[in-house]
Amino acid sequence: MFEGSVAGPMGRPLARVEDDRLLRGQGRYVSDIVEADQWTVVLVRSTHAHARIVEIDTRAAEQSPGVHGVFTAANTPDLGRPMPADGQPPQSSLATDRVRYVGEPVAAVMADNRYLAEDAAELVTITYEPLTPITNIEEARRADVLLHPQLHSNEADSIEENIGLGRAALERSDIVVEATLSMGRVSAQPMEPRGIHAVYSPKSEDLTVHYATQSVFAARERIAEFLSLDKENVRVIAPDVGGGFGAKNGAYPEEFIVTWLAYHYHHPIKWAGDRFDEFLGTSHEREQEHHVKLGLRNDGTILAFVDEYYQDNGGYTSRGALPFRNTVRNLLGPYDIPNAYIHGHLMLTCKVPQAPYRGSGRPQGHYVIERILDRAADTIGMDRVDIRLKNLYRPYPGSANPRYDTGEYAETMQRLLEHIDLKALRARQREEWQRDRYLGIGIANYVEISAGFGFEGARLTLLEDGRVQLGTGAVAHGQGHQTALAQIVSETLDIPFDQVVVREGDTAMVGRGIGTFGSRTMIMAGNAATEGSRQFLEELKKLAATRLEAHVDDIVWQASHFHVKGVPSLALSLQDLAGYATEKGLAPVTHESYFQSQKPATGFGSHALMVEVDIHKAAIRLLDYVIIHDGGRIVNPLLANGQVIGGTVQGLGSALLEEMIYDDAGQPLTASFMDYLLPGSAEMPDITLLDANILSAANPEGIKGVGEAGIIPSQAVVVSAVEDALQPLSVWINHAPVTSKRLFQALANKVSAL
Repeated sequence: MFEGSVAGPMGRPLARVEDDRLLRGQGRYVSDIVEADQWTVVLVRSTHAHARIVEIDTRAAEQSPGVHGVFTAANTPDLGRPMPADGQPPQSSLATDRVRYVGEPVAAVMADNRYLAEDAAELVTITYEPLTPITNIEEARRADVLLHPQLHSNEADSIEENIGLGRAALERSDIVVEATLSMGRVSAQPMEPRGIHAVYSPKSEDLTVHYATQSVFAARERIAEFLSLDKENVRVIAPDVGGGFGAKNGAYPEEFIVTWLAYHYHHPIKWAGDRFDEFLGTSHEREQEHHVKLGLRNDGTILAFVDEYYQDNGGYTSRGALPFRNTVRNLLGPYDIPNAYIHGHLMLTCKVPQAPYRGSGRPQGHYVIERILDRAADTIGMDRVDIRLKNLYRPYPGSANPRYDTGEYAETMQRLLEHIDLKALRARQREEWQRDRYLGIGIANYVEISAGFGFEGARLTLLEDGRVQLGTGAVAHGQGHQTALAQIVSETLDIPFDQVVVREGDTAMVGRGIGTFGSRTMIMAGNAATEGSRQFLEELKKLAATRLEAHVDDIVWQASHFHVKGVPSLALSLQDLAGYATEKGLAPVTHESYFQSQKPATGFGSHALMVEVDIHKAAIRLLDYVIIHDGGRIVNPLLANGQVIGGTVQGLGSALLEEMIYDDAGQPLTASFMDYLLPGSAEMPDITLLDANILSAANPEGIKGVGEAGIIPSQAVVVSAVEDALQPLSVWINHAPVTSKRLFQALANKVSAL
């Protein structure tokens, strides 16, 4: 249900042009790229969480039918080198002397096809000397075992931030509320597992890579560096990508193994992961533990926020420093907090490394501030909504160095409260408690800090048939860029929507680019497309002036045609102009421009959720969910709403169901969908979405991000609602997800029937 959707000047709720071919099974993914003589790679992964590699016997595998090679760090030293653009300590493509998590690649088998490669992989015999695993933050802190002895500690990174008086402000507070809050480890699980296909041509010295990645230019840089190639000789193409969520946005061992083999064997090579690889070979995120204190006046005004937190980052730093550090930016949420001290520790353990997953630090930070606000309100006897309204940050347009760019936070939250009629819900809740029915209401606010770094480009080209092609460095993986970016070009140039072709995810389509992640594409590529379209029109006018034998200043663009001022009867369409260029042997009209910005755009929103908790079955039912989100100027309301709702559903998974569990030996216990539960339609409530779109001051088009809006507060709002339902039983919940087992344990001492 969508209410109040506002289409901006450039925006109409058009259906996605991508959907027709995808729904007909005509998508083209990495797995669909097949060459007659290609070889397939299968990885042999560690079965130990922590062990020395004593010996790898590859002889039987090498003699297996159809096998063209079995590779280890010992027999192929290049694959034992550190991966480019990885963290410190870096991981190598294949483990060298020891393994540090179950799933770490140890050997690679290359064969005629996957069946033969899988059979041969089972013949690789690895002798391990088991070492003591580090399976949690406390063990990492004790440092009885060092995962990387050269570091002299299991702490790979730290961050410390002091605002105002910092910790000293706690002493000036009337009340100090404390809590230890934690969240579980989750796996992104995109619909399409990761995959890569590479072909090297010795004749042209070009390497062509089809890769399920969110950033083709970053992948090109890494691959070129690893192979010592000129980056101009490496082309990376992202075909259809079935979901990414951050997990497809960085370096992985398979990237370097496949491209190295293709380059050195002059043969098409492919690796396509399966669901097993997604659980054990693709990055995880979220697992953090926060020791937080909130200092307040008696009236609920926040004076100080102090937090010491730890991130369980797994076996290597990888890209885990990104969510780790982004957490700090989000711990104060949308609240006016004058004094803060934050100290974070990134700890190494024997698990799959962390890296950004949709939200990347935003959900962690907001979970902590929203939960400690609930705890503070309960402690001082204040309504959970009132404490939020009292402390909301108020952005002032034009003020010097504002923390966030624009928004009407209190007014936006009030709109949500009016819509749900909170007073009536509270009355209903009290009545149901009398009937032994436990209803709860959760409210959570958030800011979505988007973009604010780098650039994105737009290359516009007039095609021979008169259509306009937009090339960009963005990479869609389900967002609908081909629709939204085409709308921007269509409306900026004032040409029919179906006259625009969008090409992205290909390093040959534009000179440079960054990629799609962090809710940045409509801000960066969208602004580049708008300004680029205006400049492209000026280039078209020059060609039209030549064709019409007039001065360029006398050329008018009107109703999708060029004509000489005062002579509208003699008009040229874009198709006419393209035909003229072809006839004269002229190069296609092309213009490339870039939008660059270091100013982040900040969206704001509020989520409200009503739940029912069956205390006898330890079951949670989501009843009604209402969201209000400020996304700035909306290019396409249908797509924007889909992003918000999709992120919300994804967040509900990590609030109620999803968690990667490891045992004391470092073995993952949730490595299939039998144990790792994803939300389905049966678990989801009806979602009502309200819009409050206020133009951003951070970019010319006033666009704000929407890609993470749903997932940022959803974990916090679920836990808050469940805890609110259990007020009569005085149950406080400090860990997410609230699984049925965890809820049962929390209720065990409260309900005699359990």
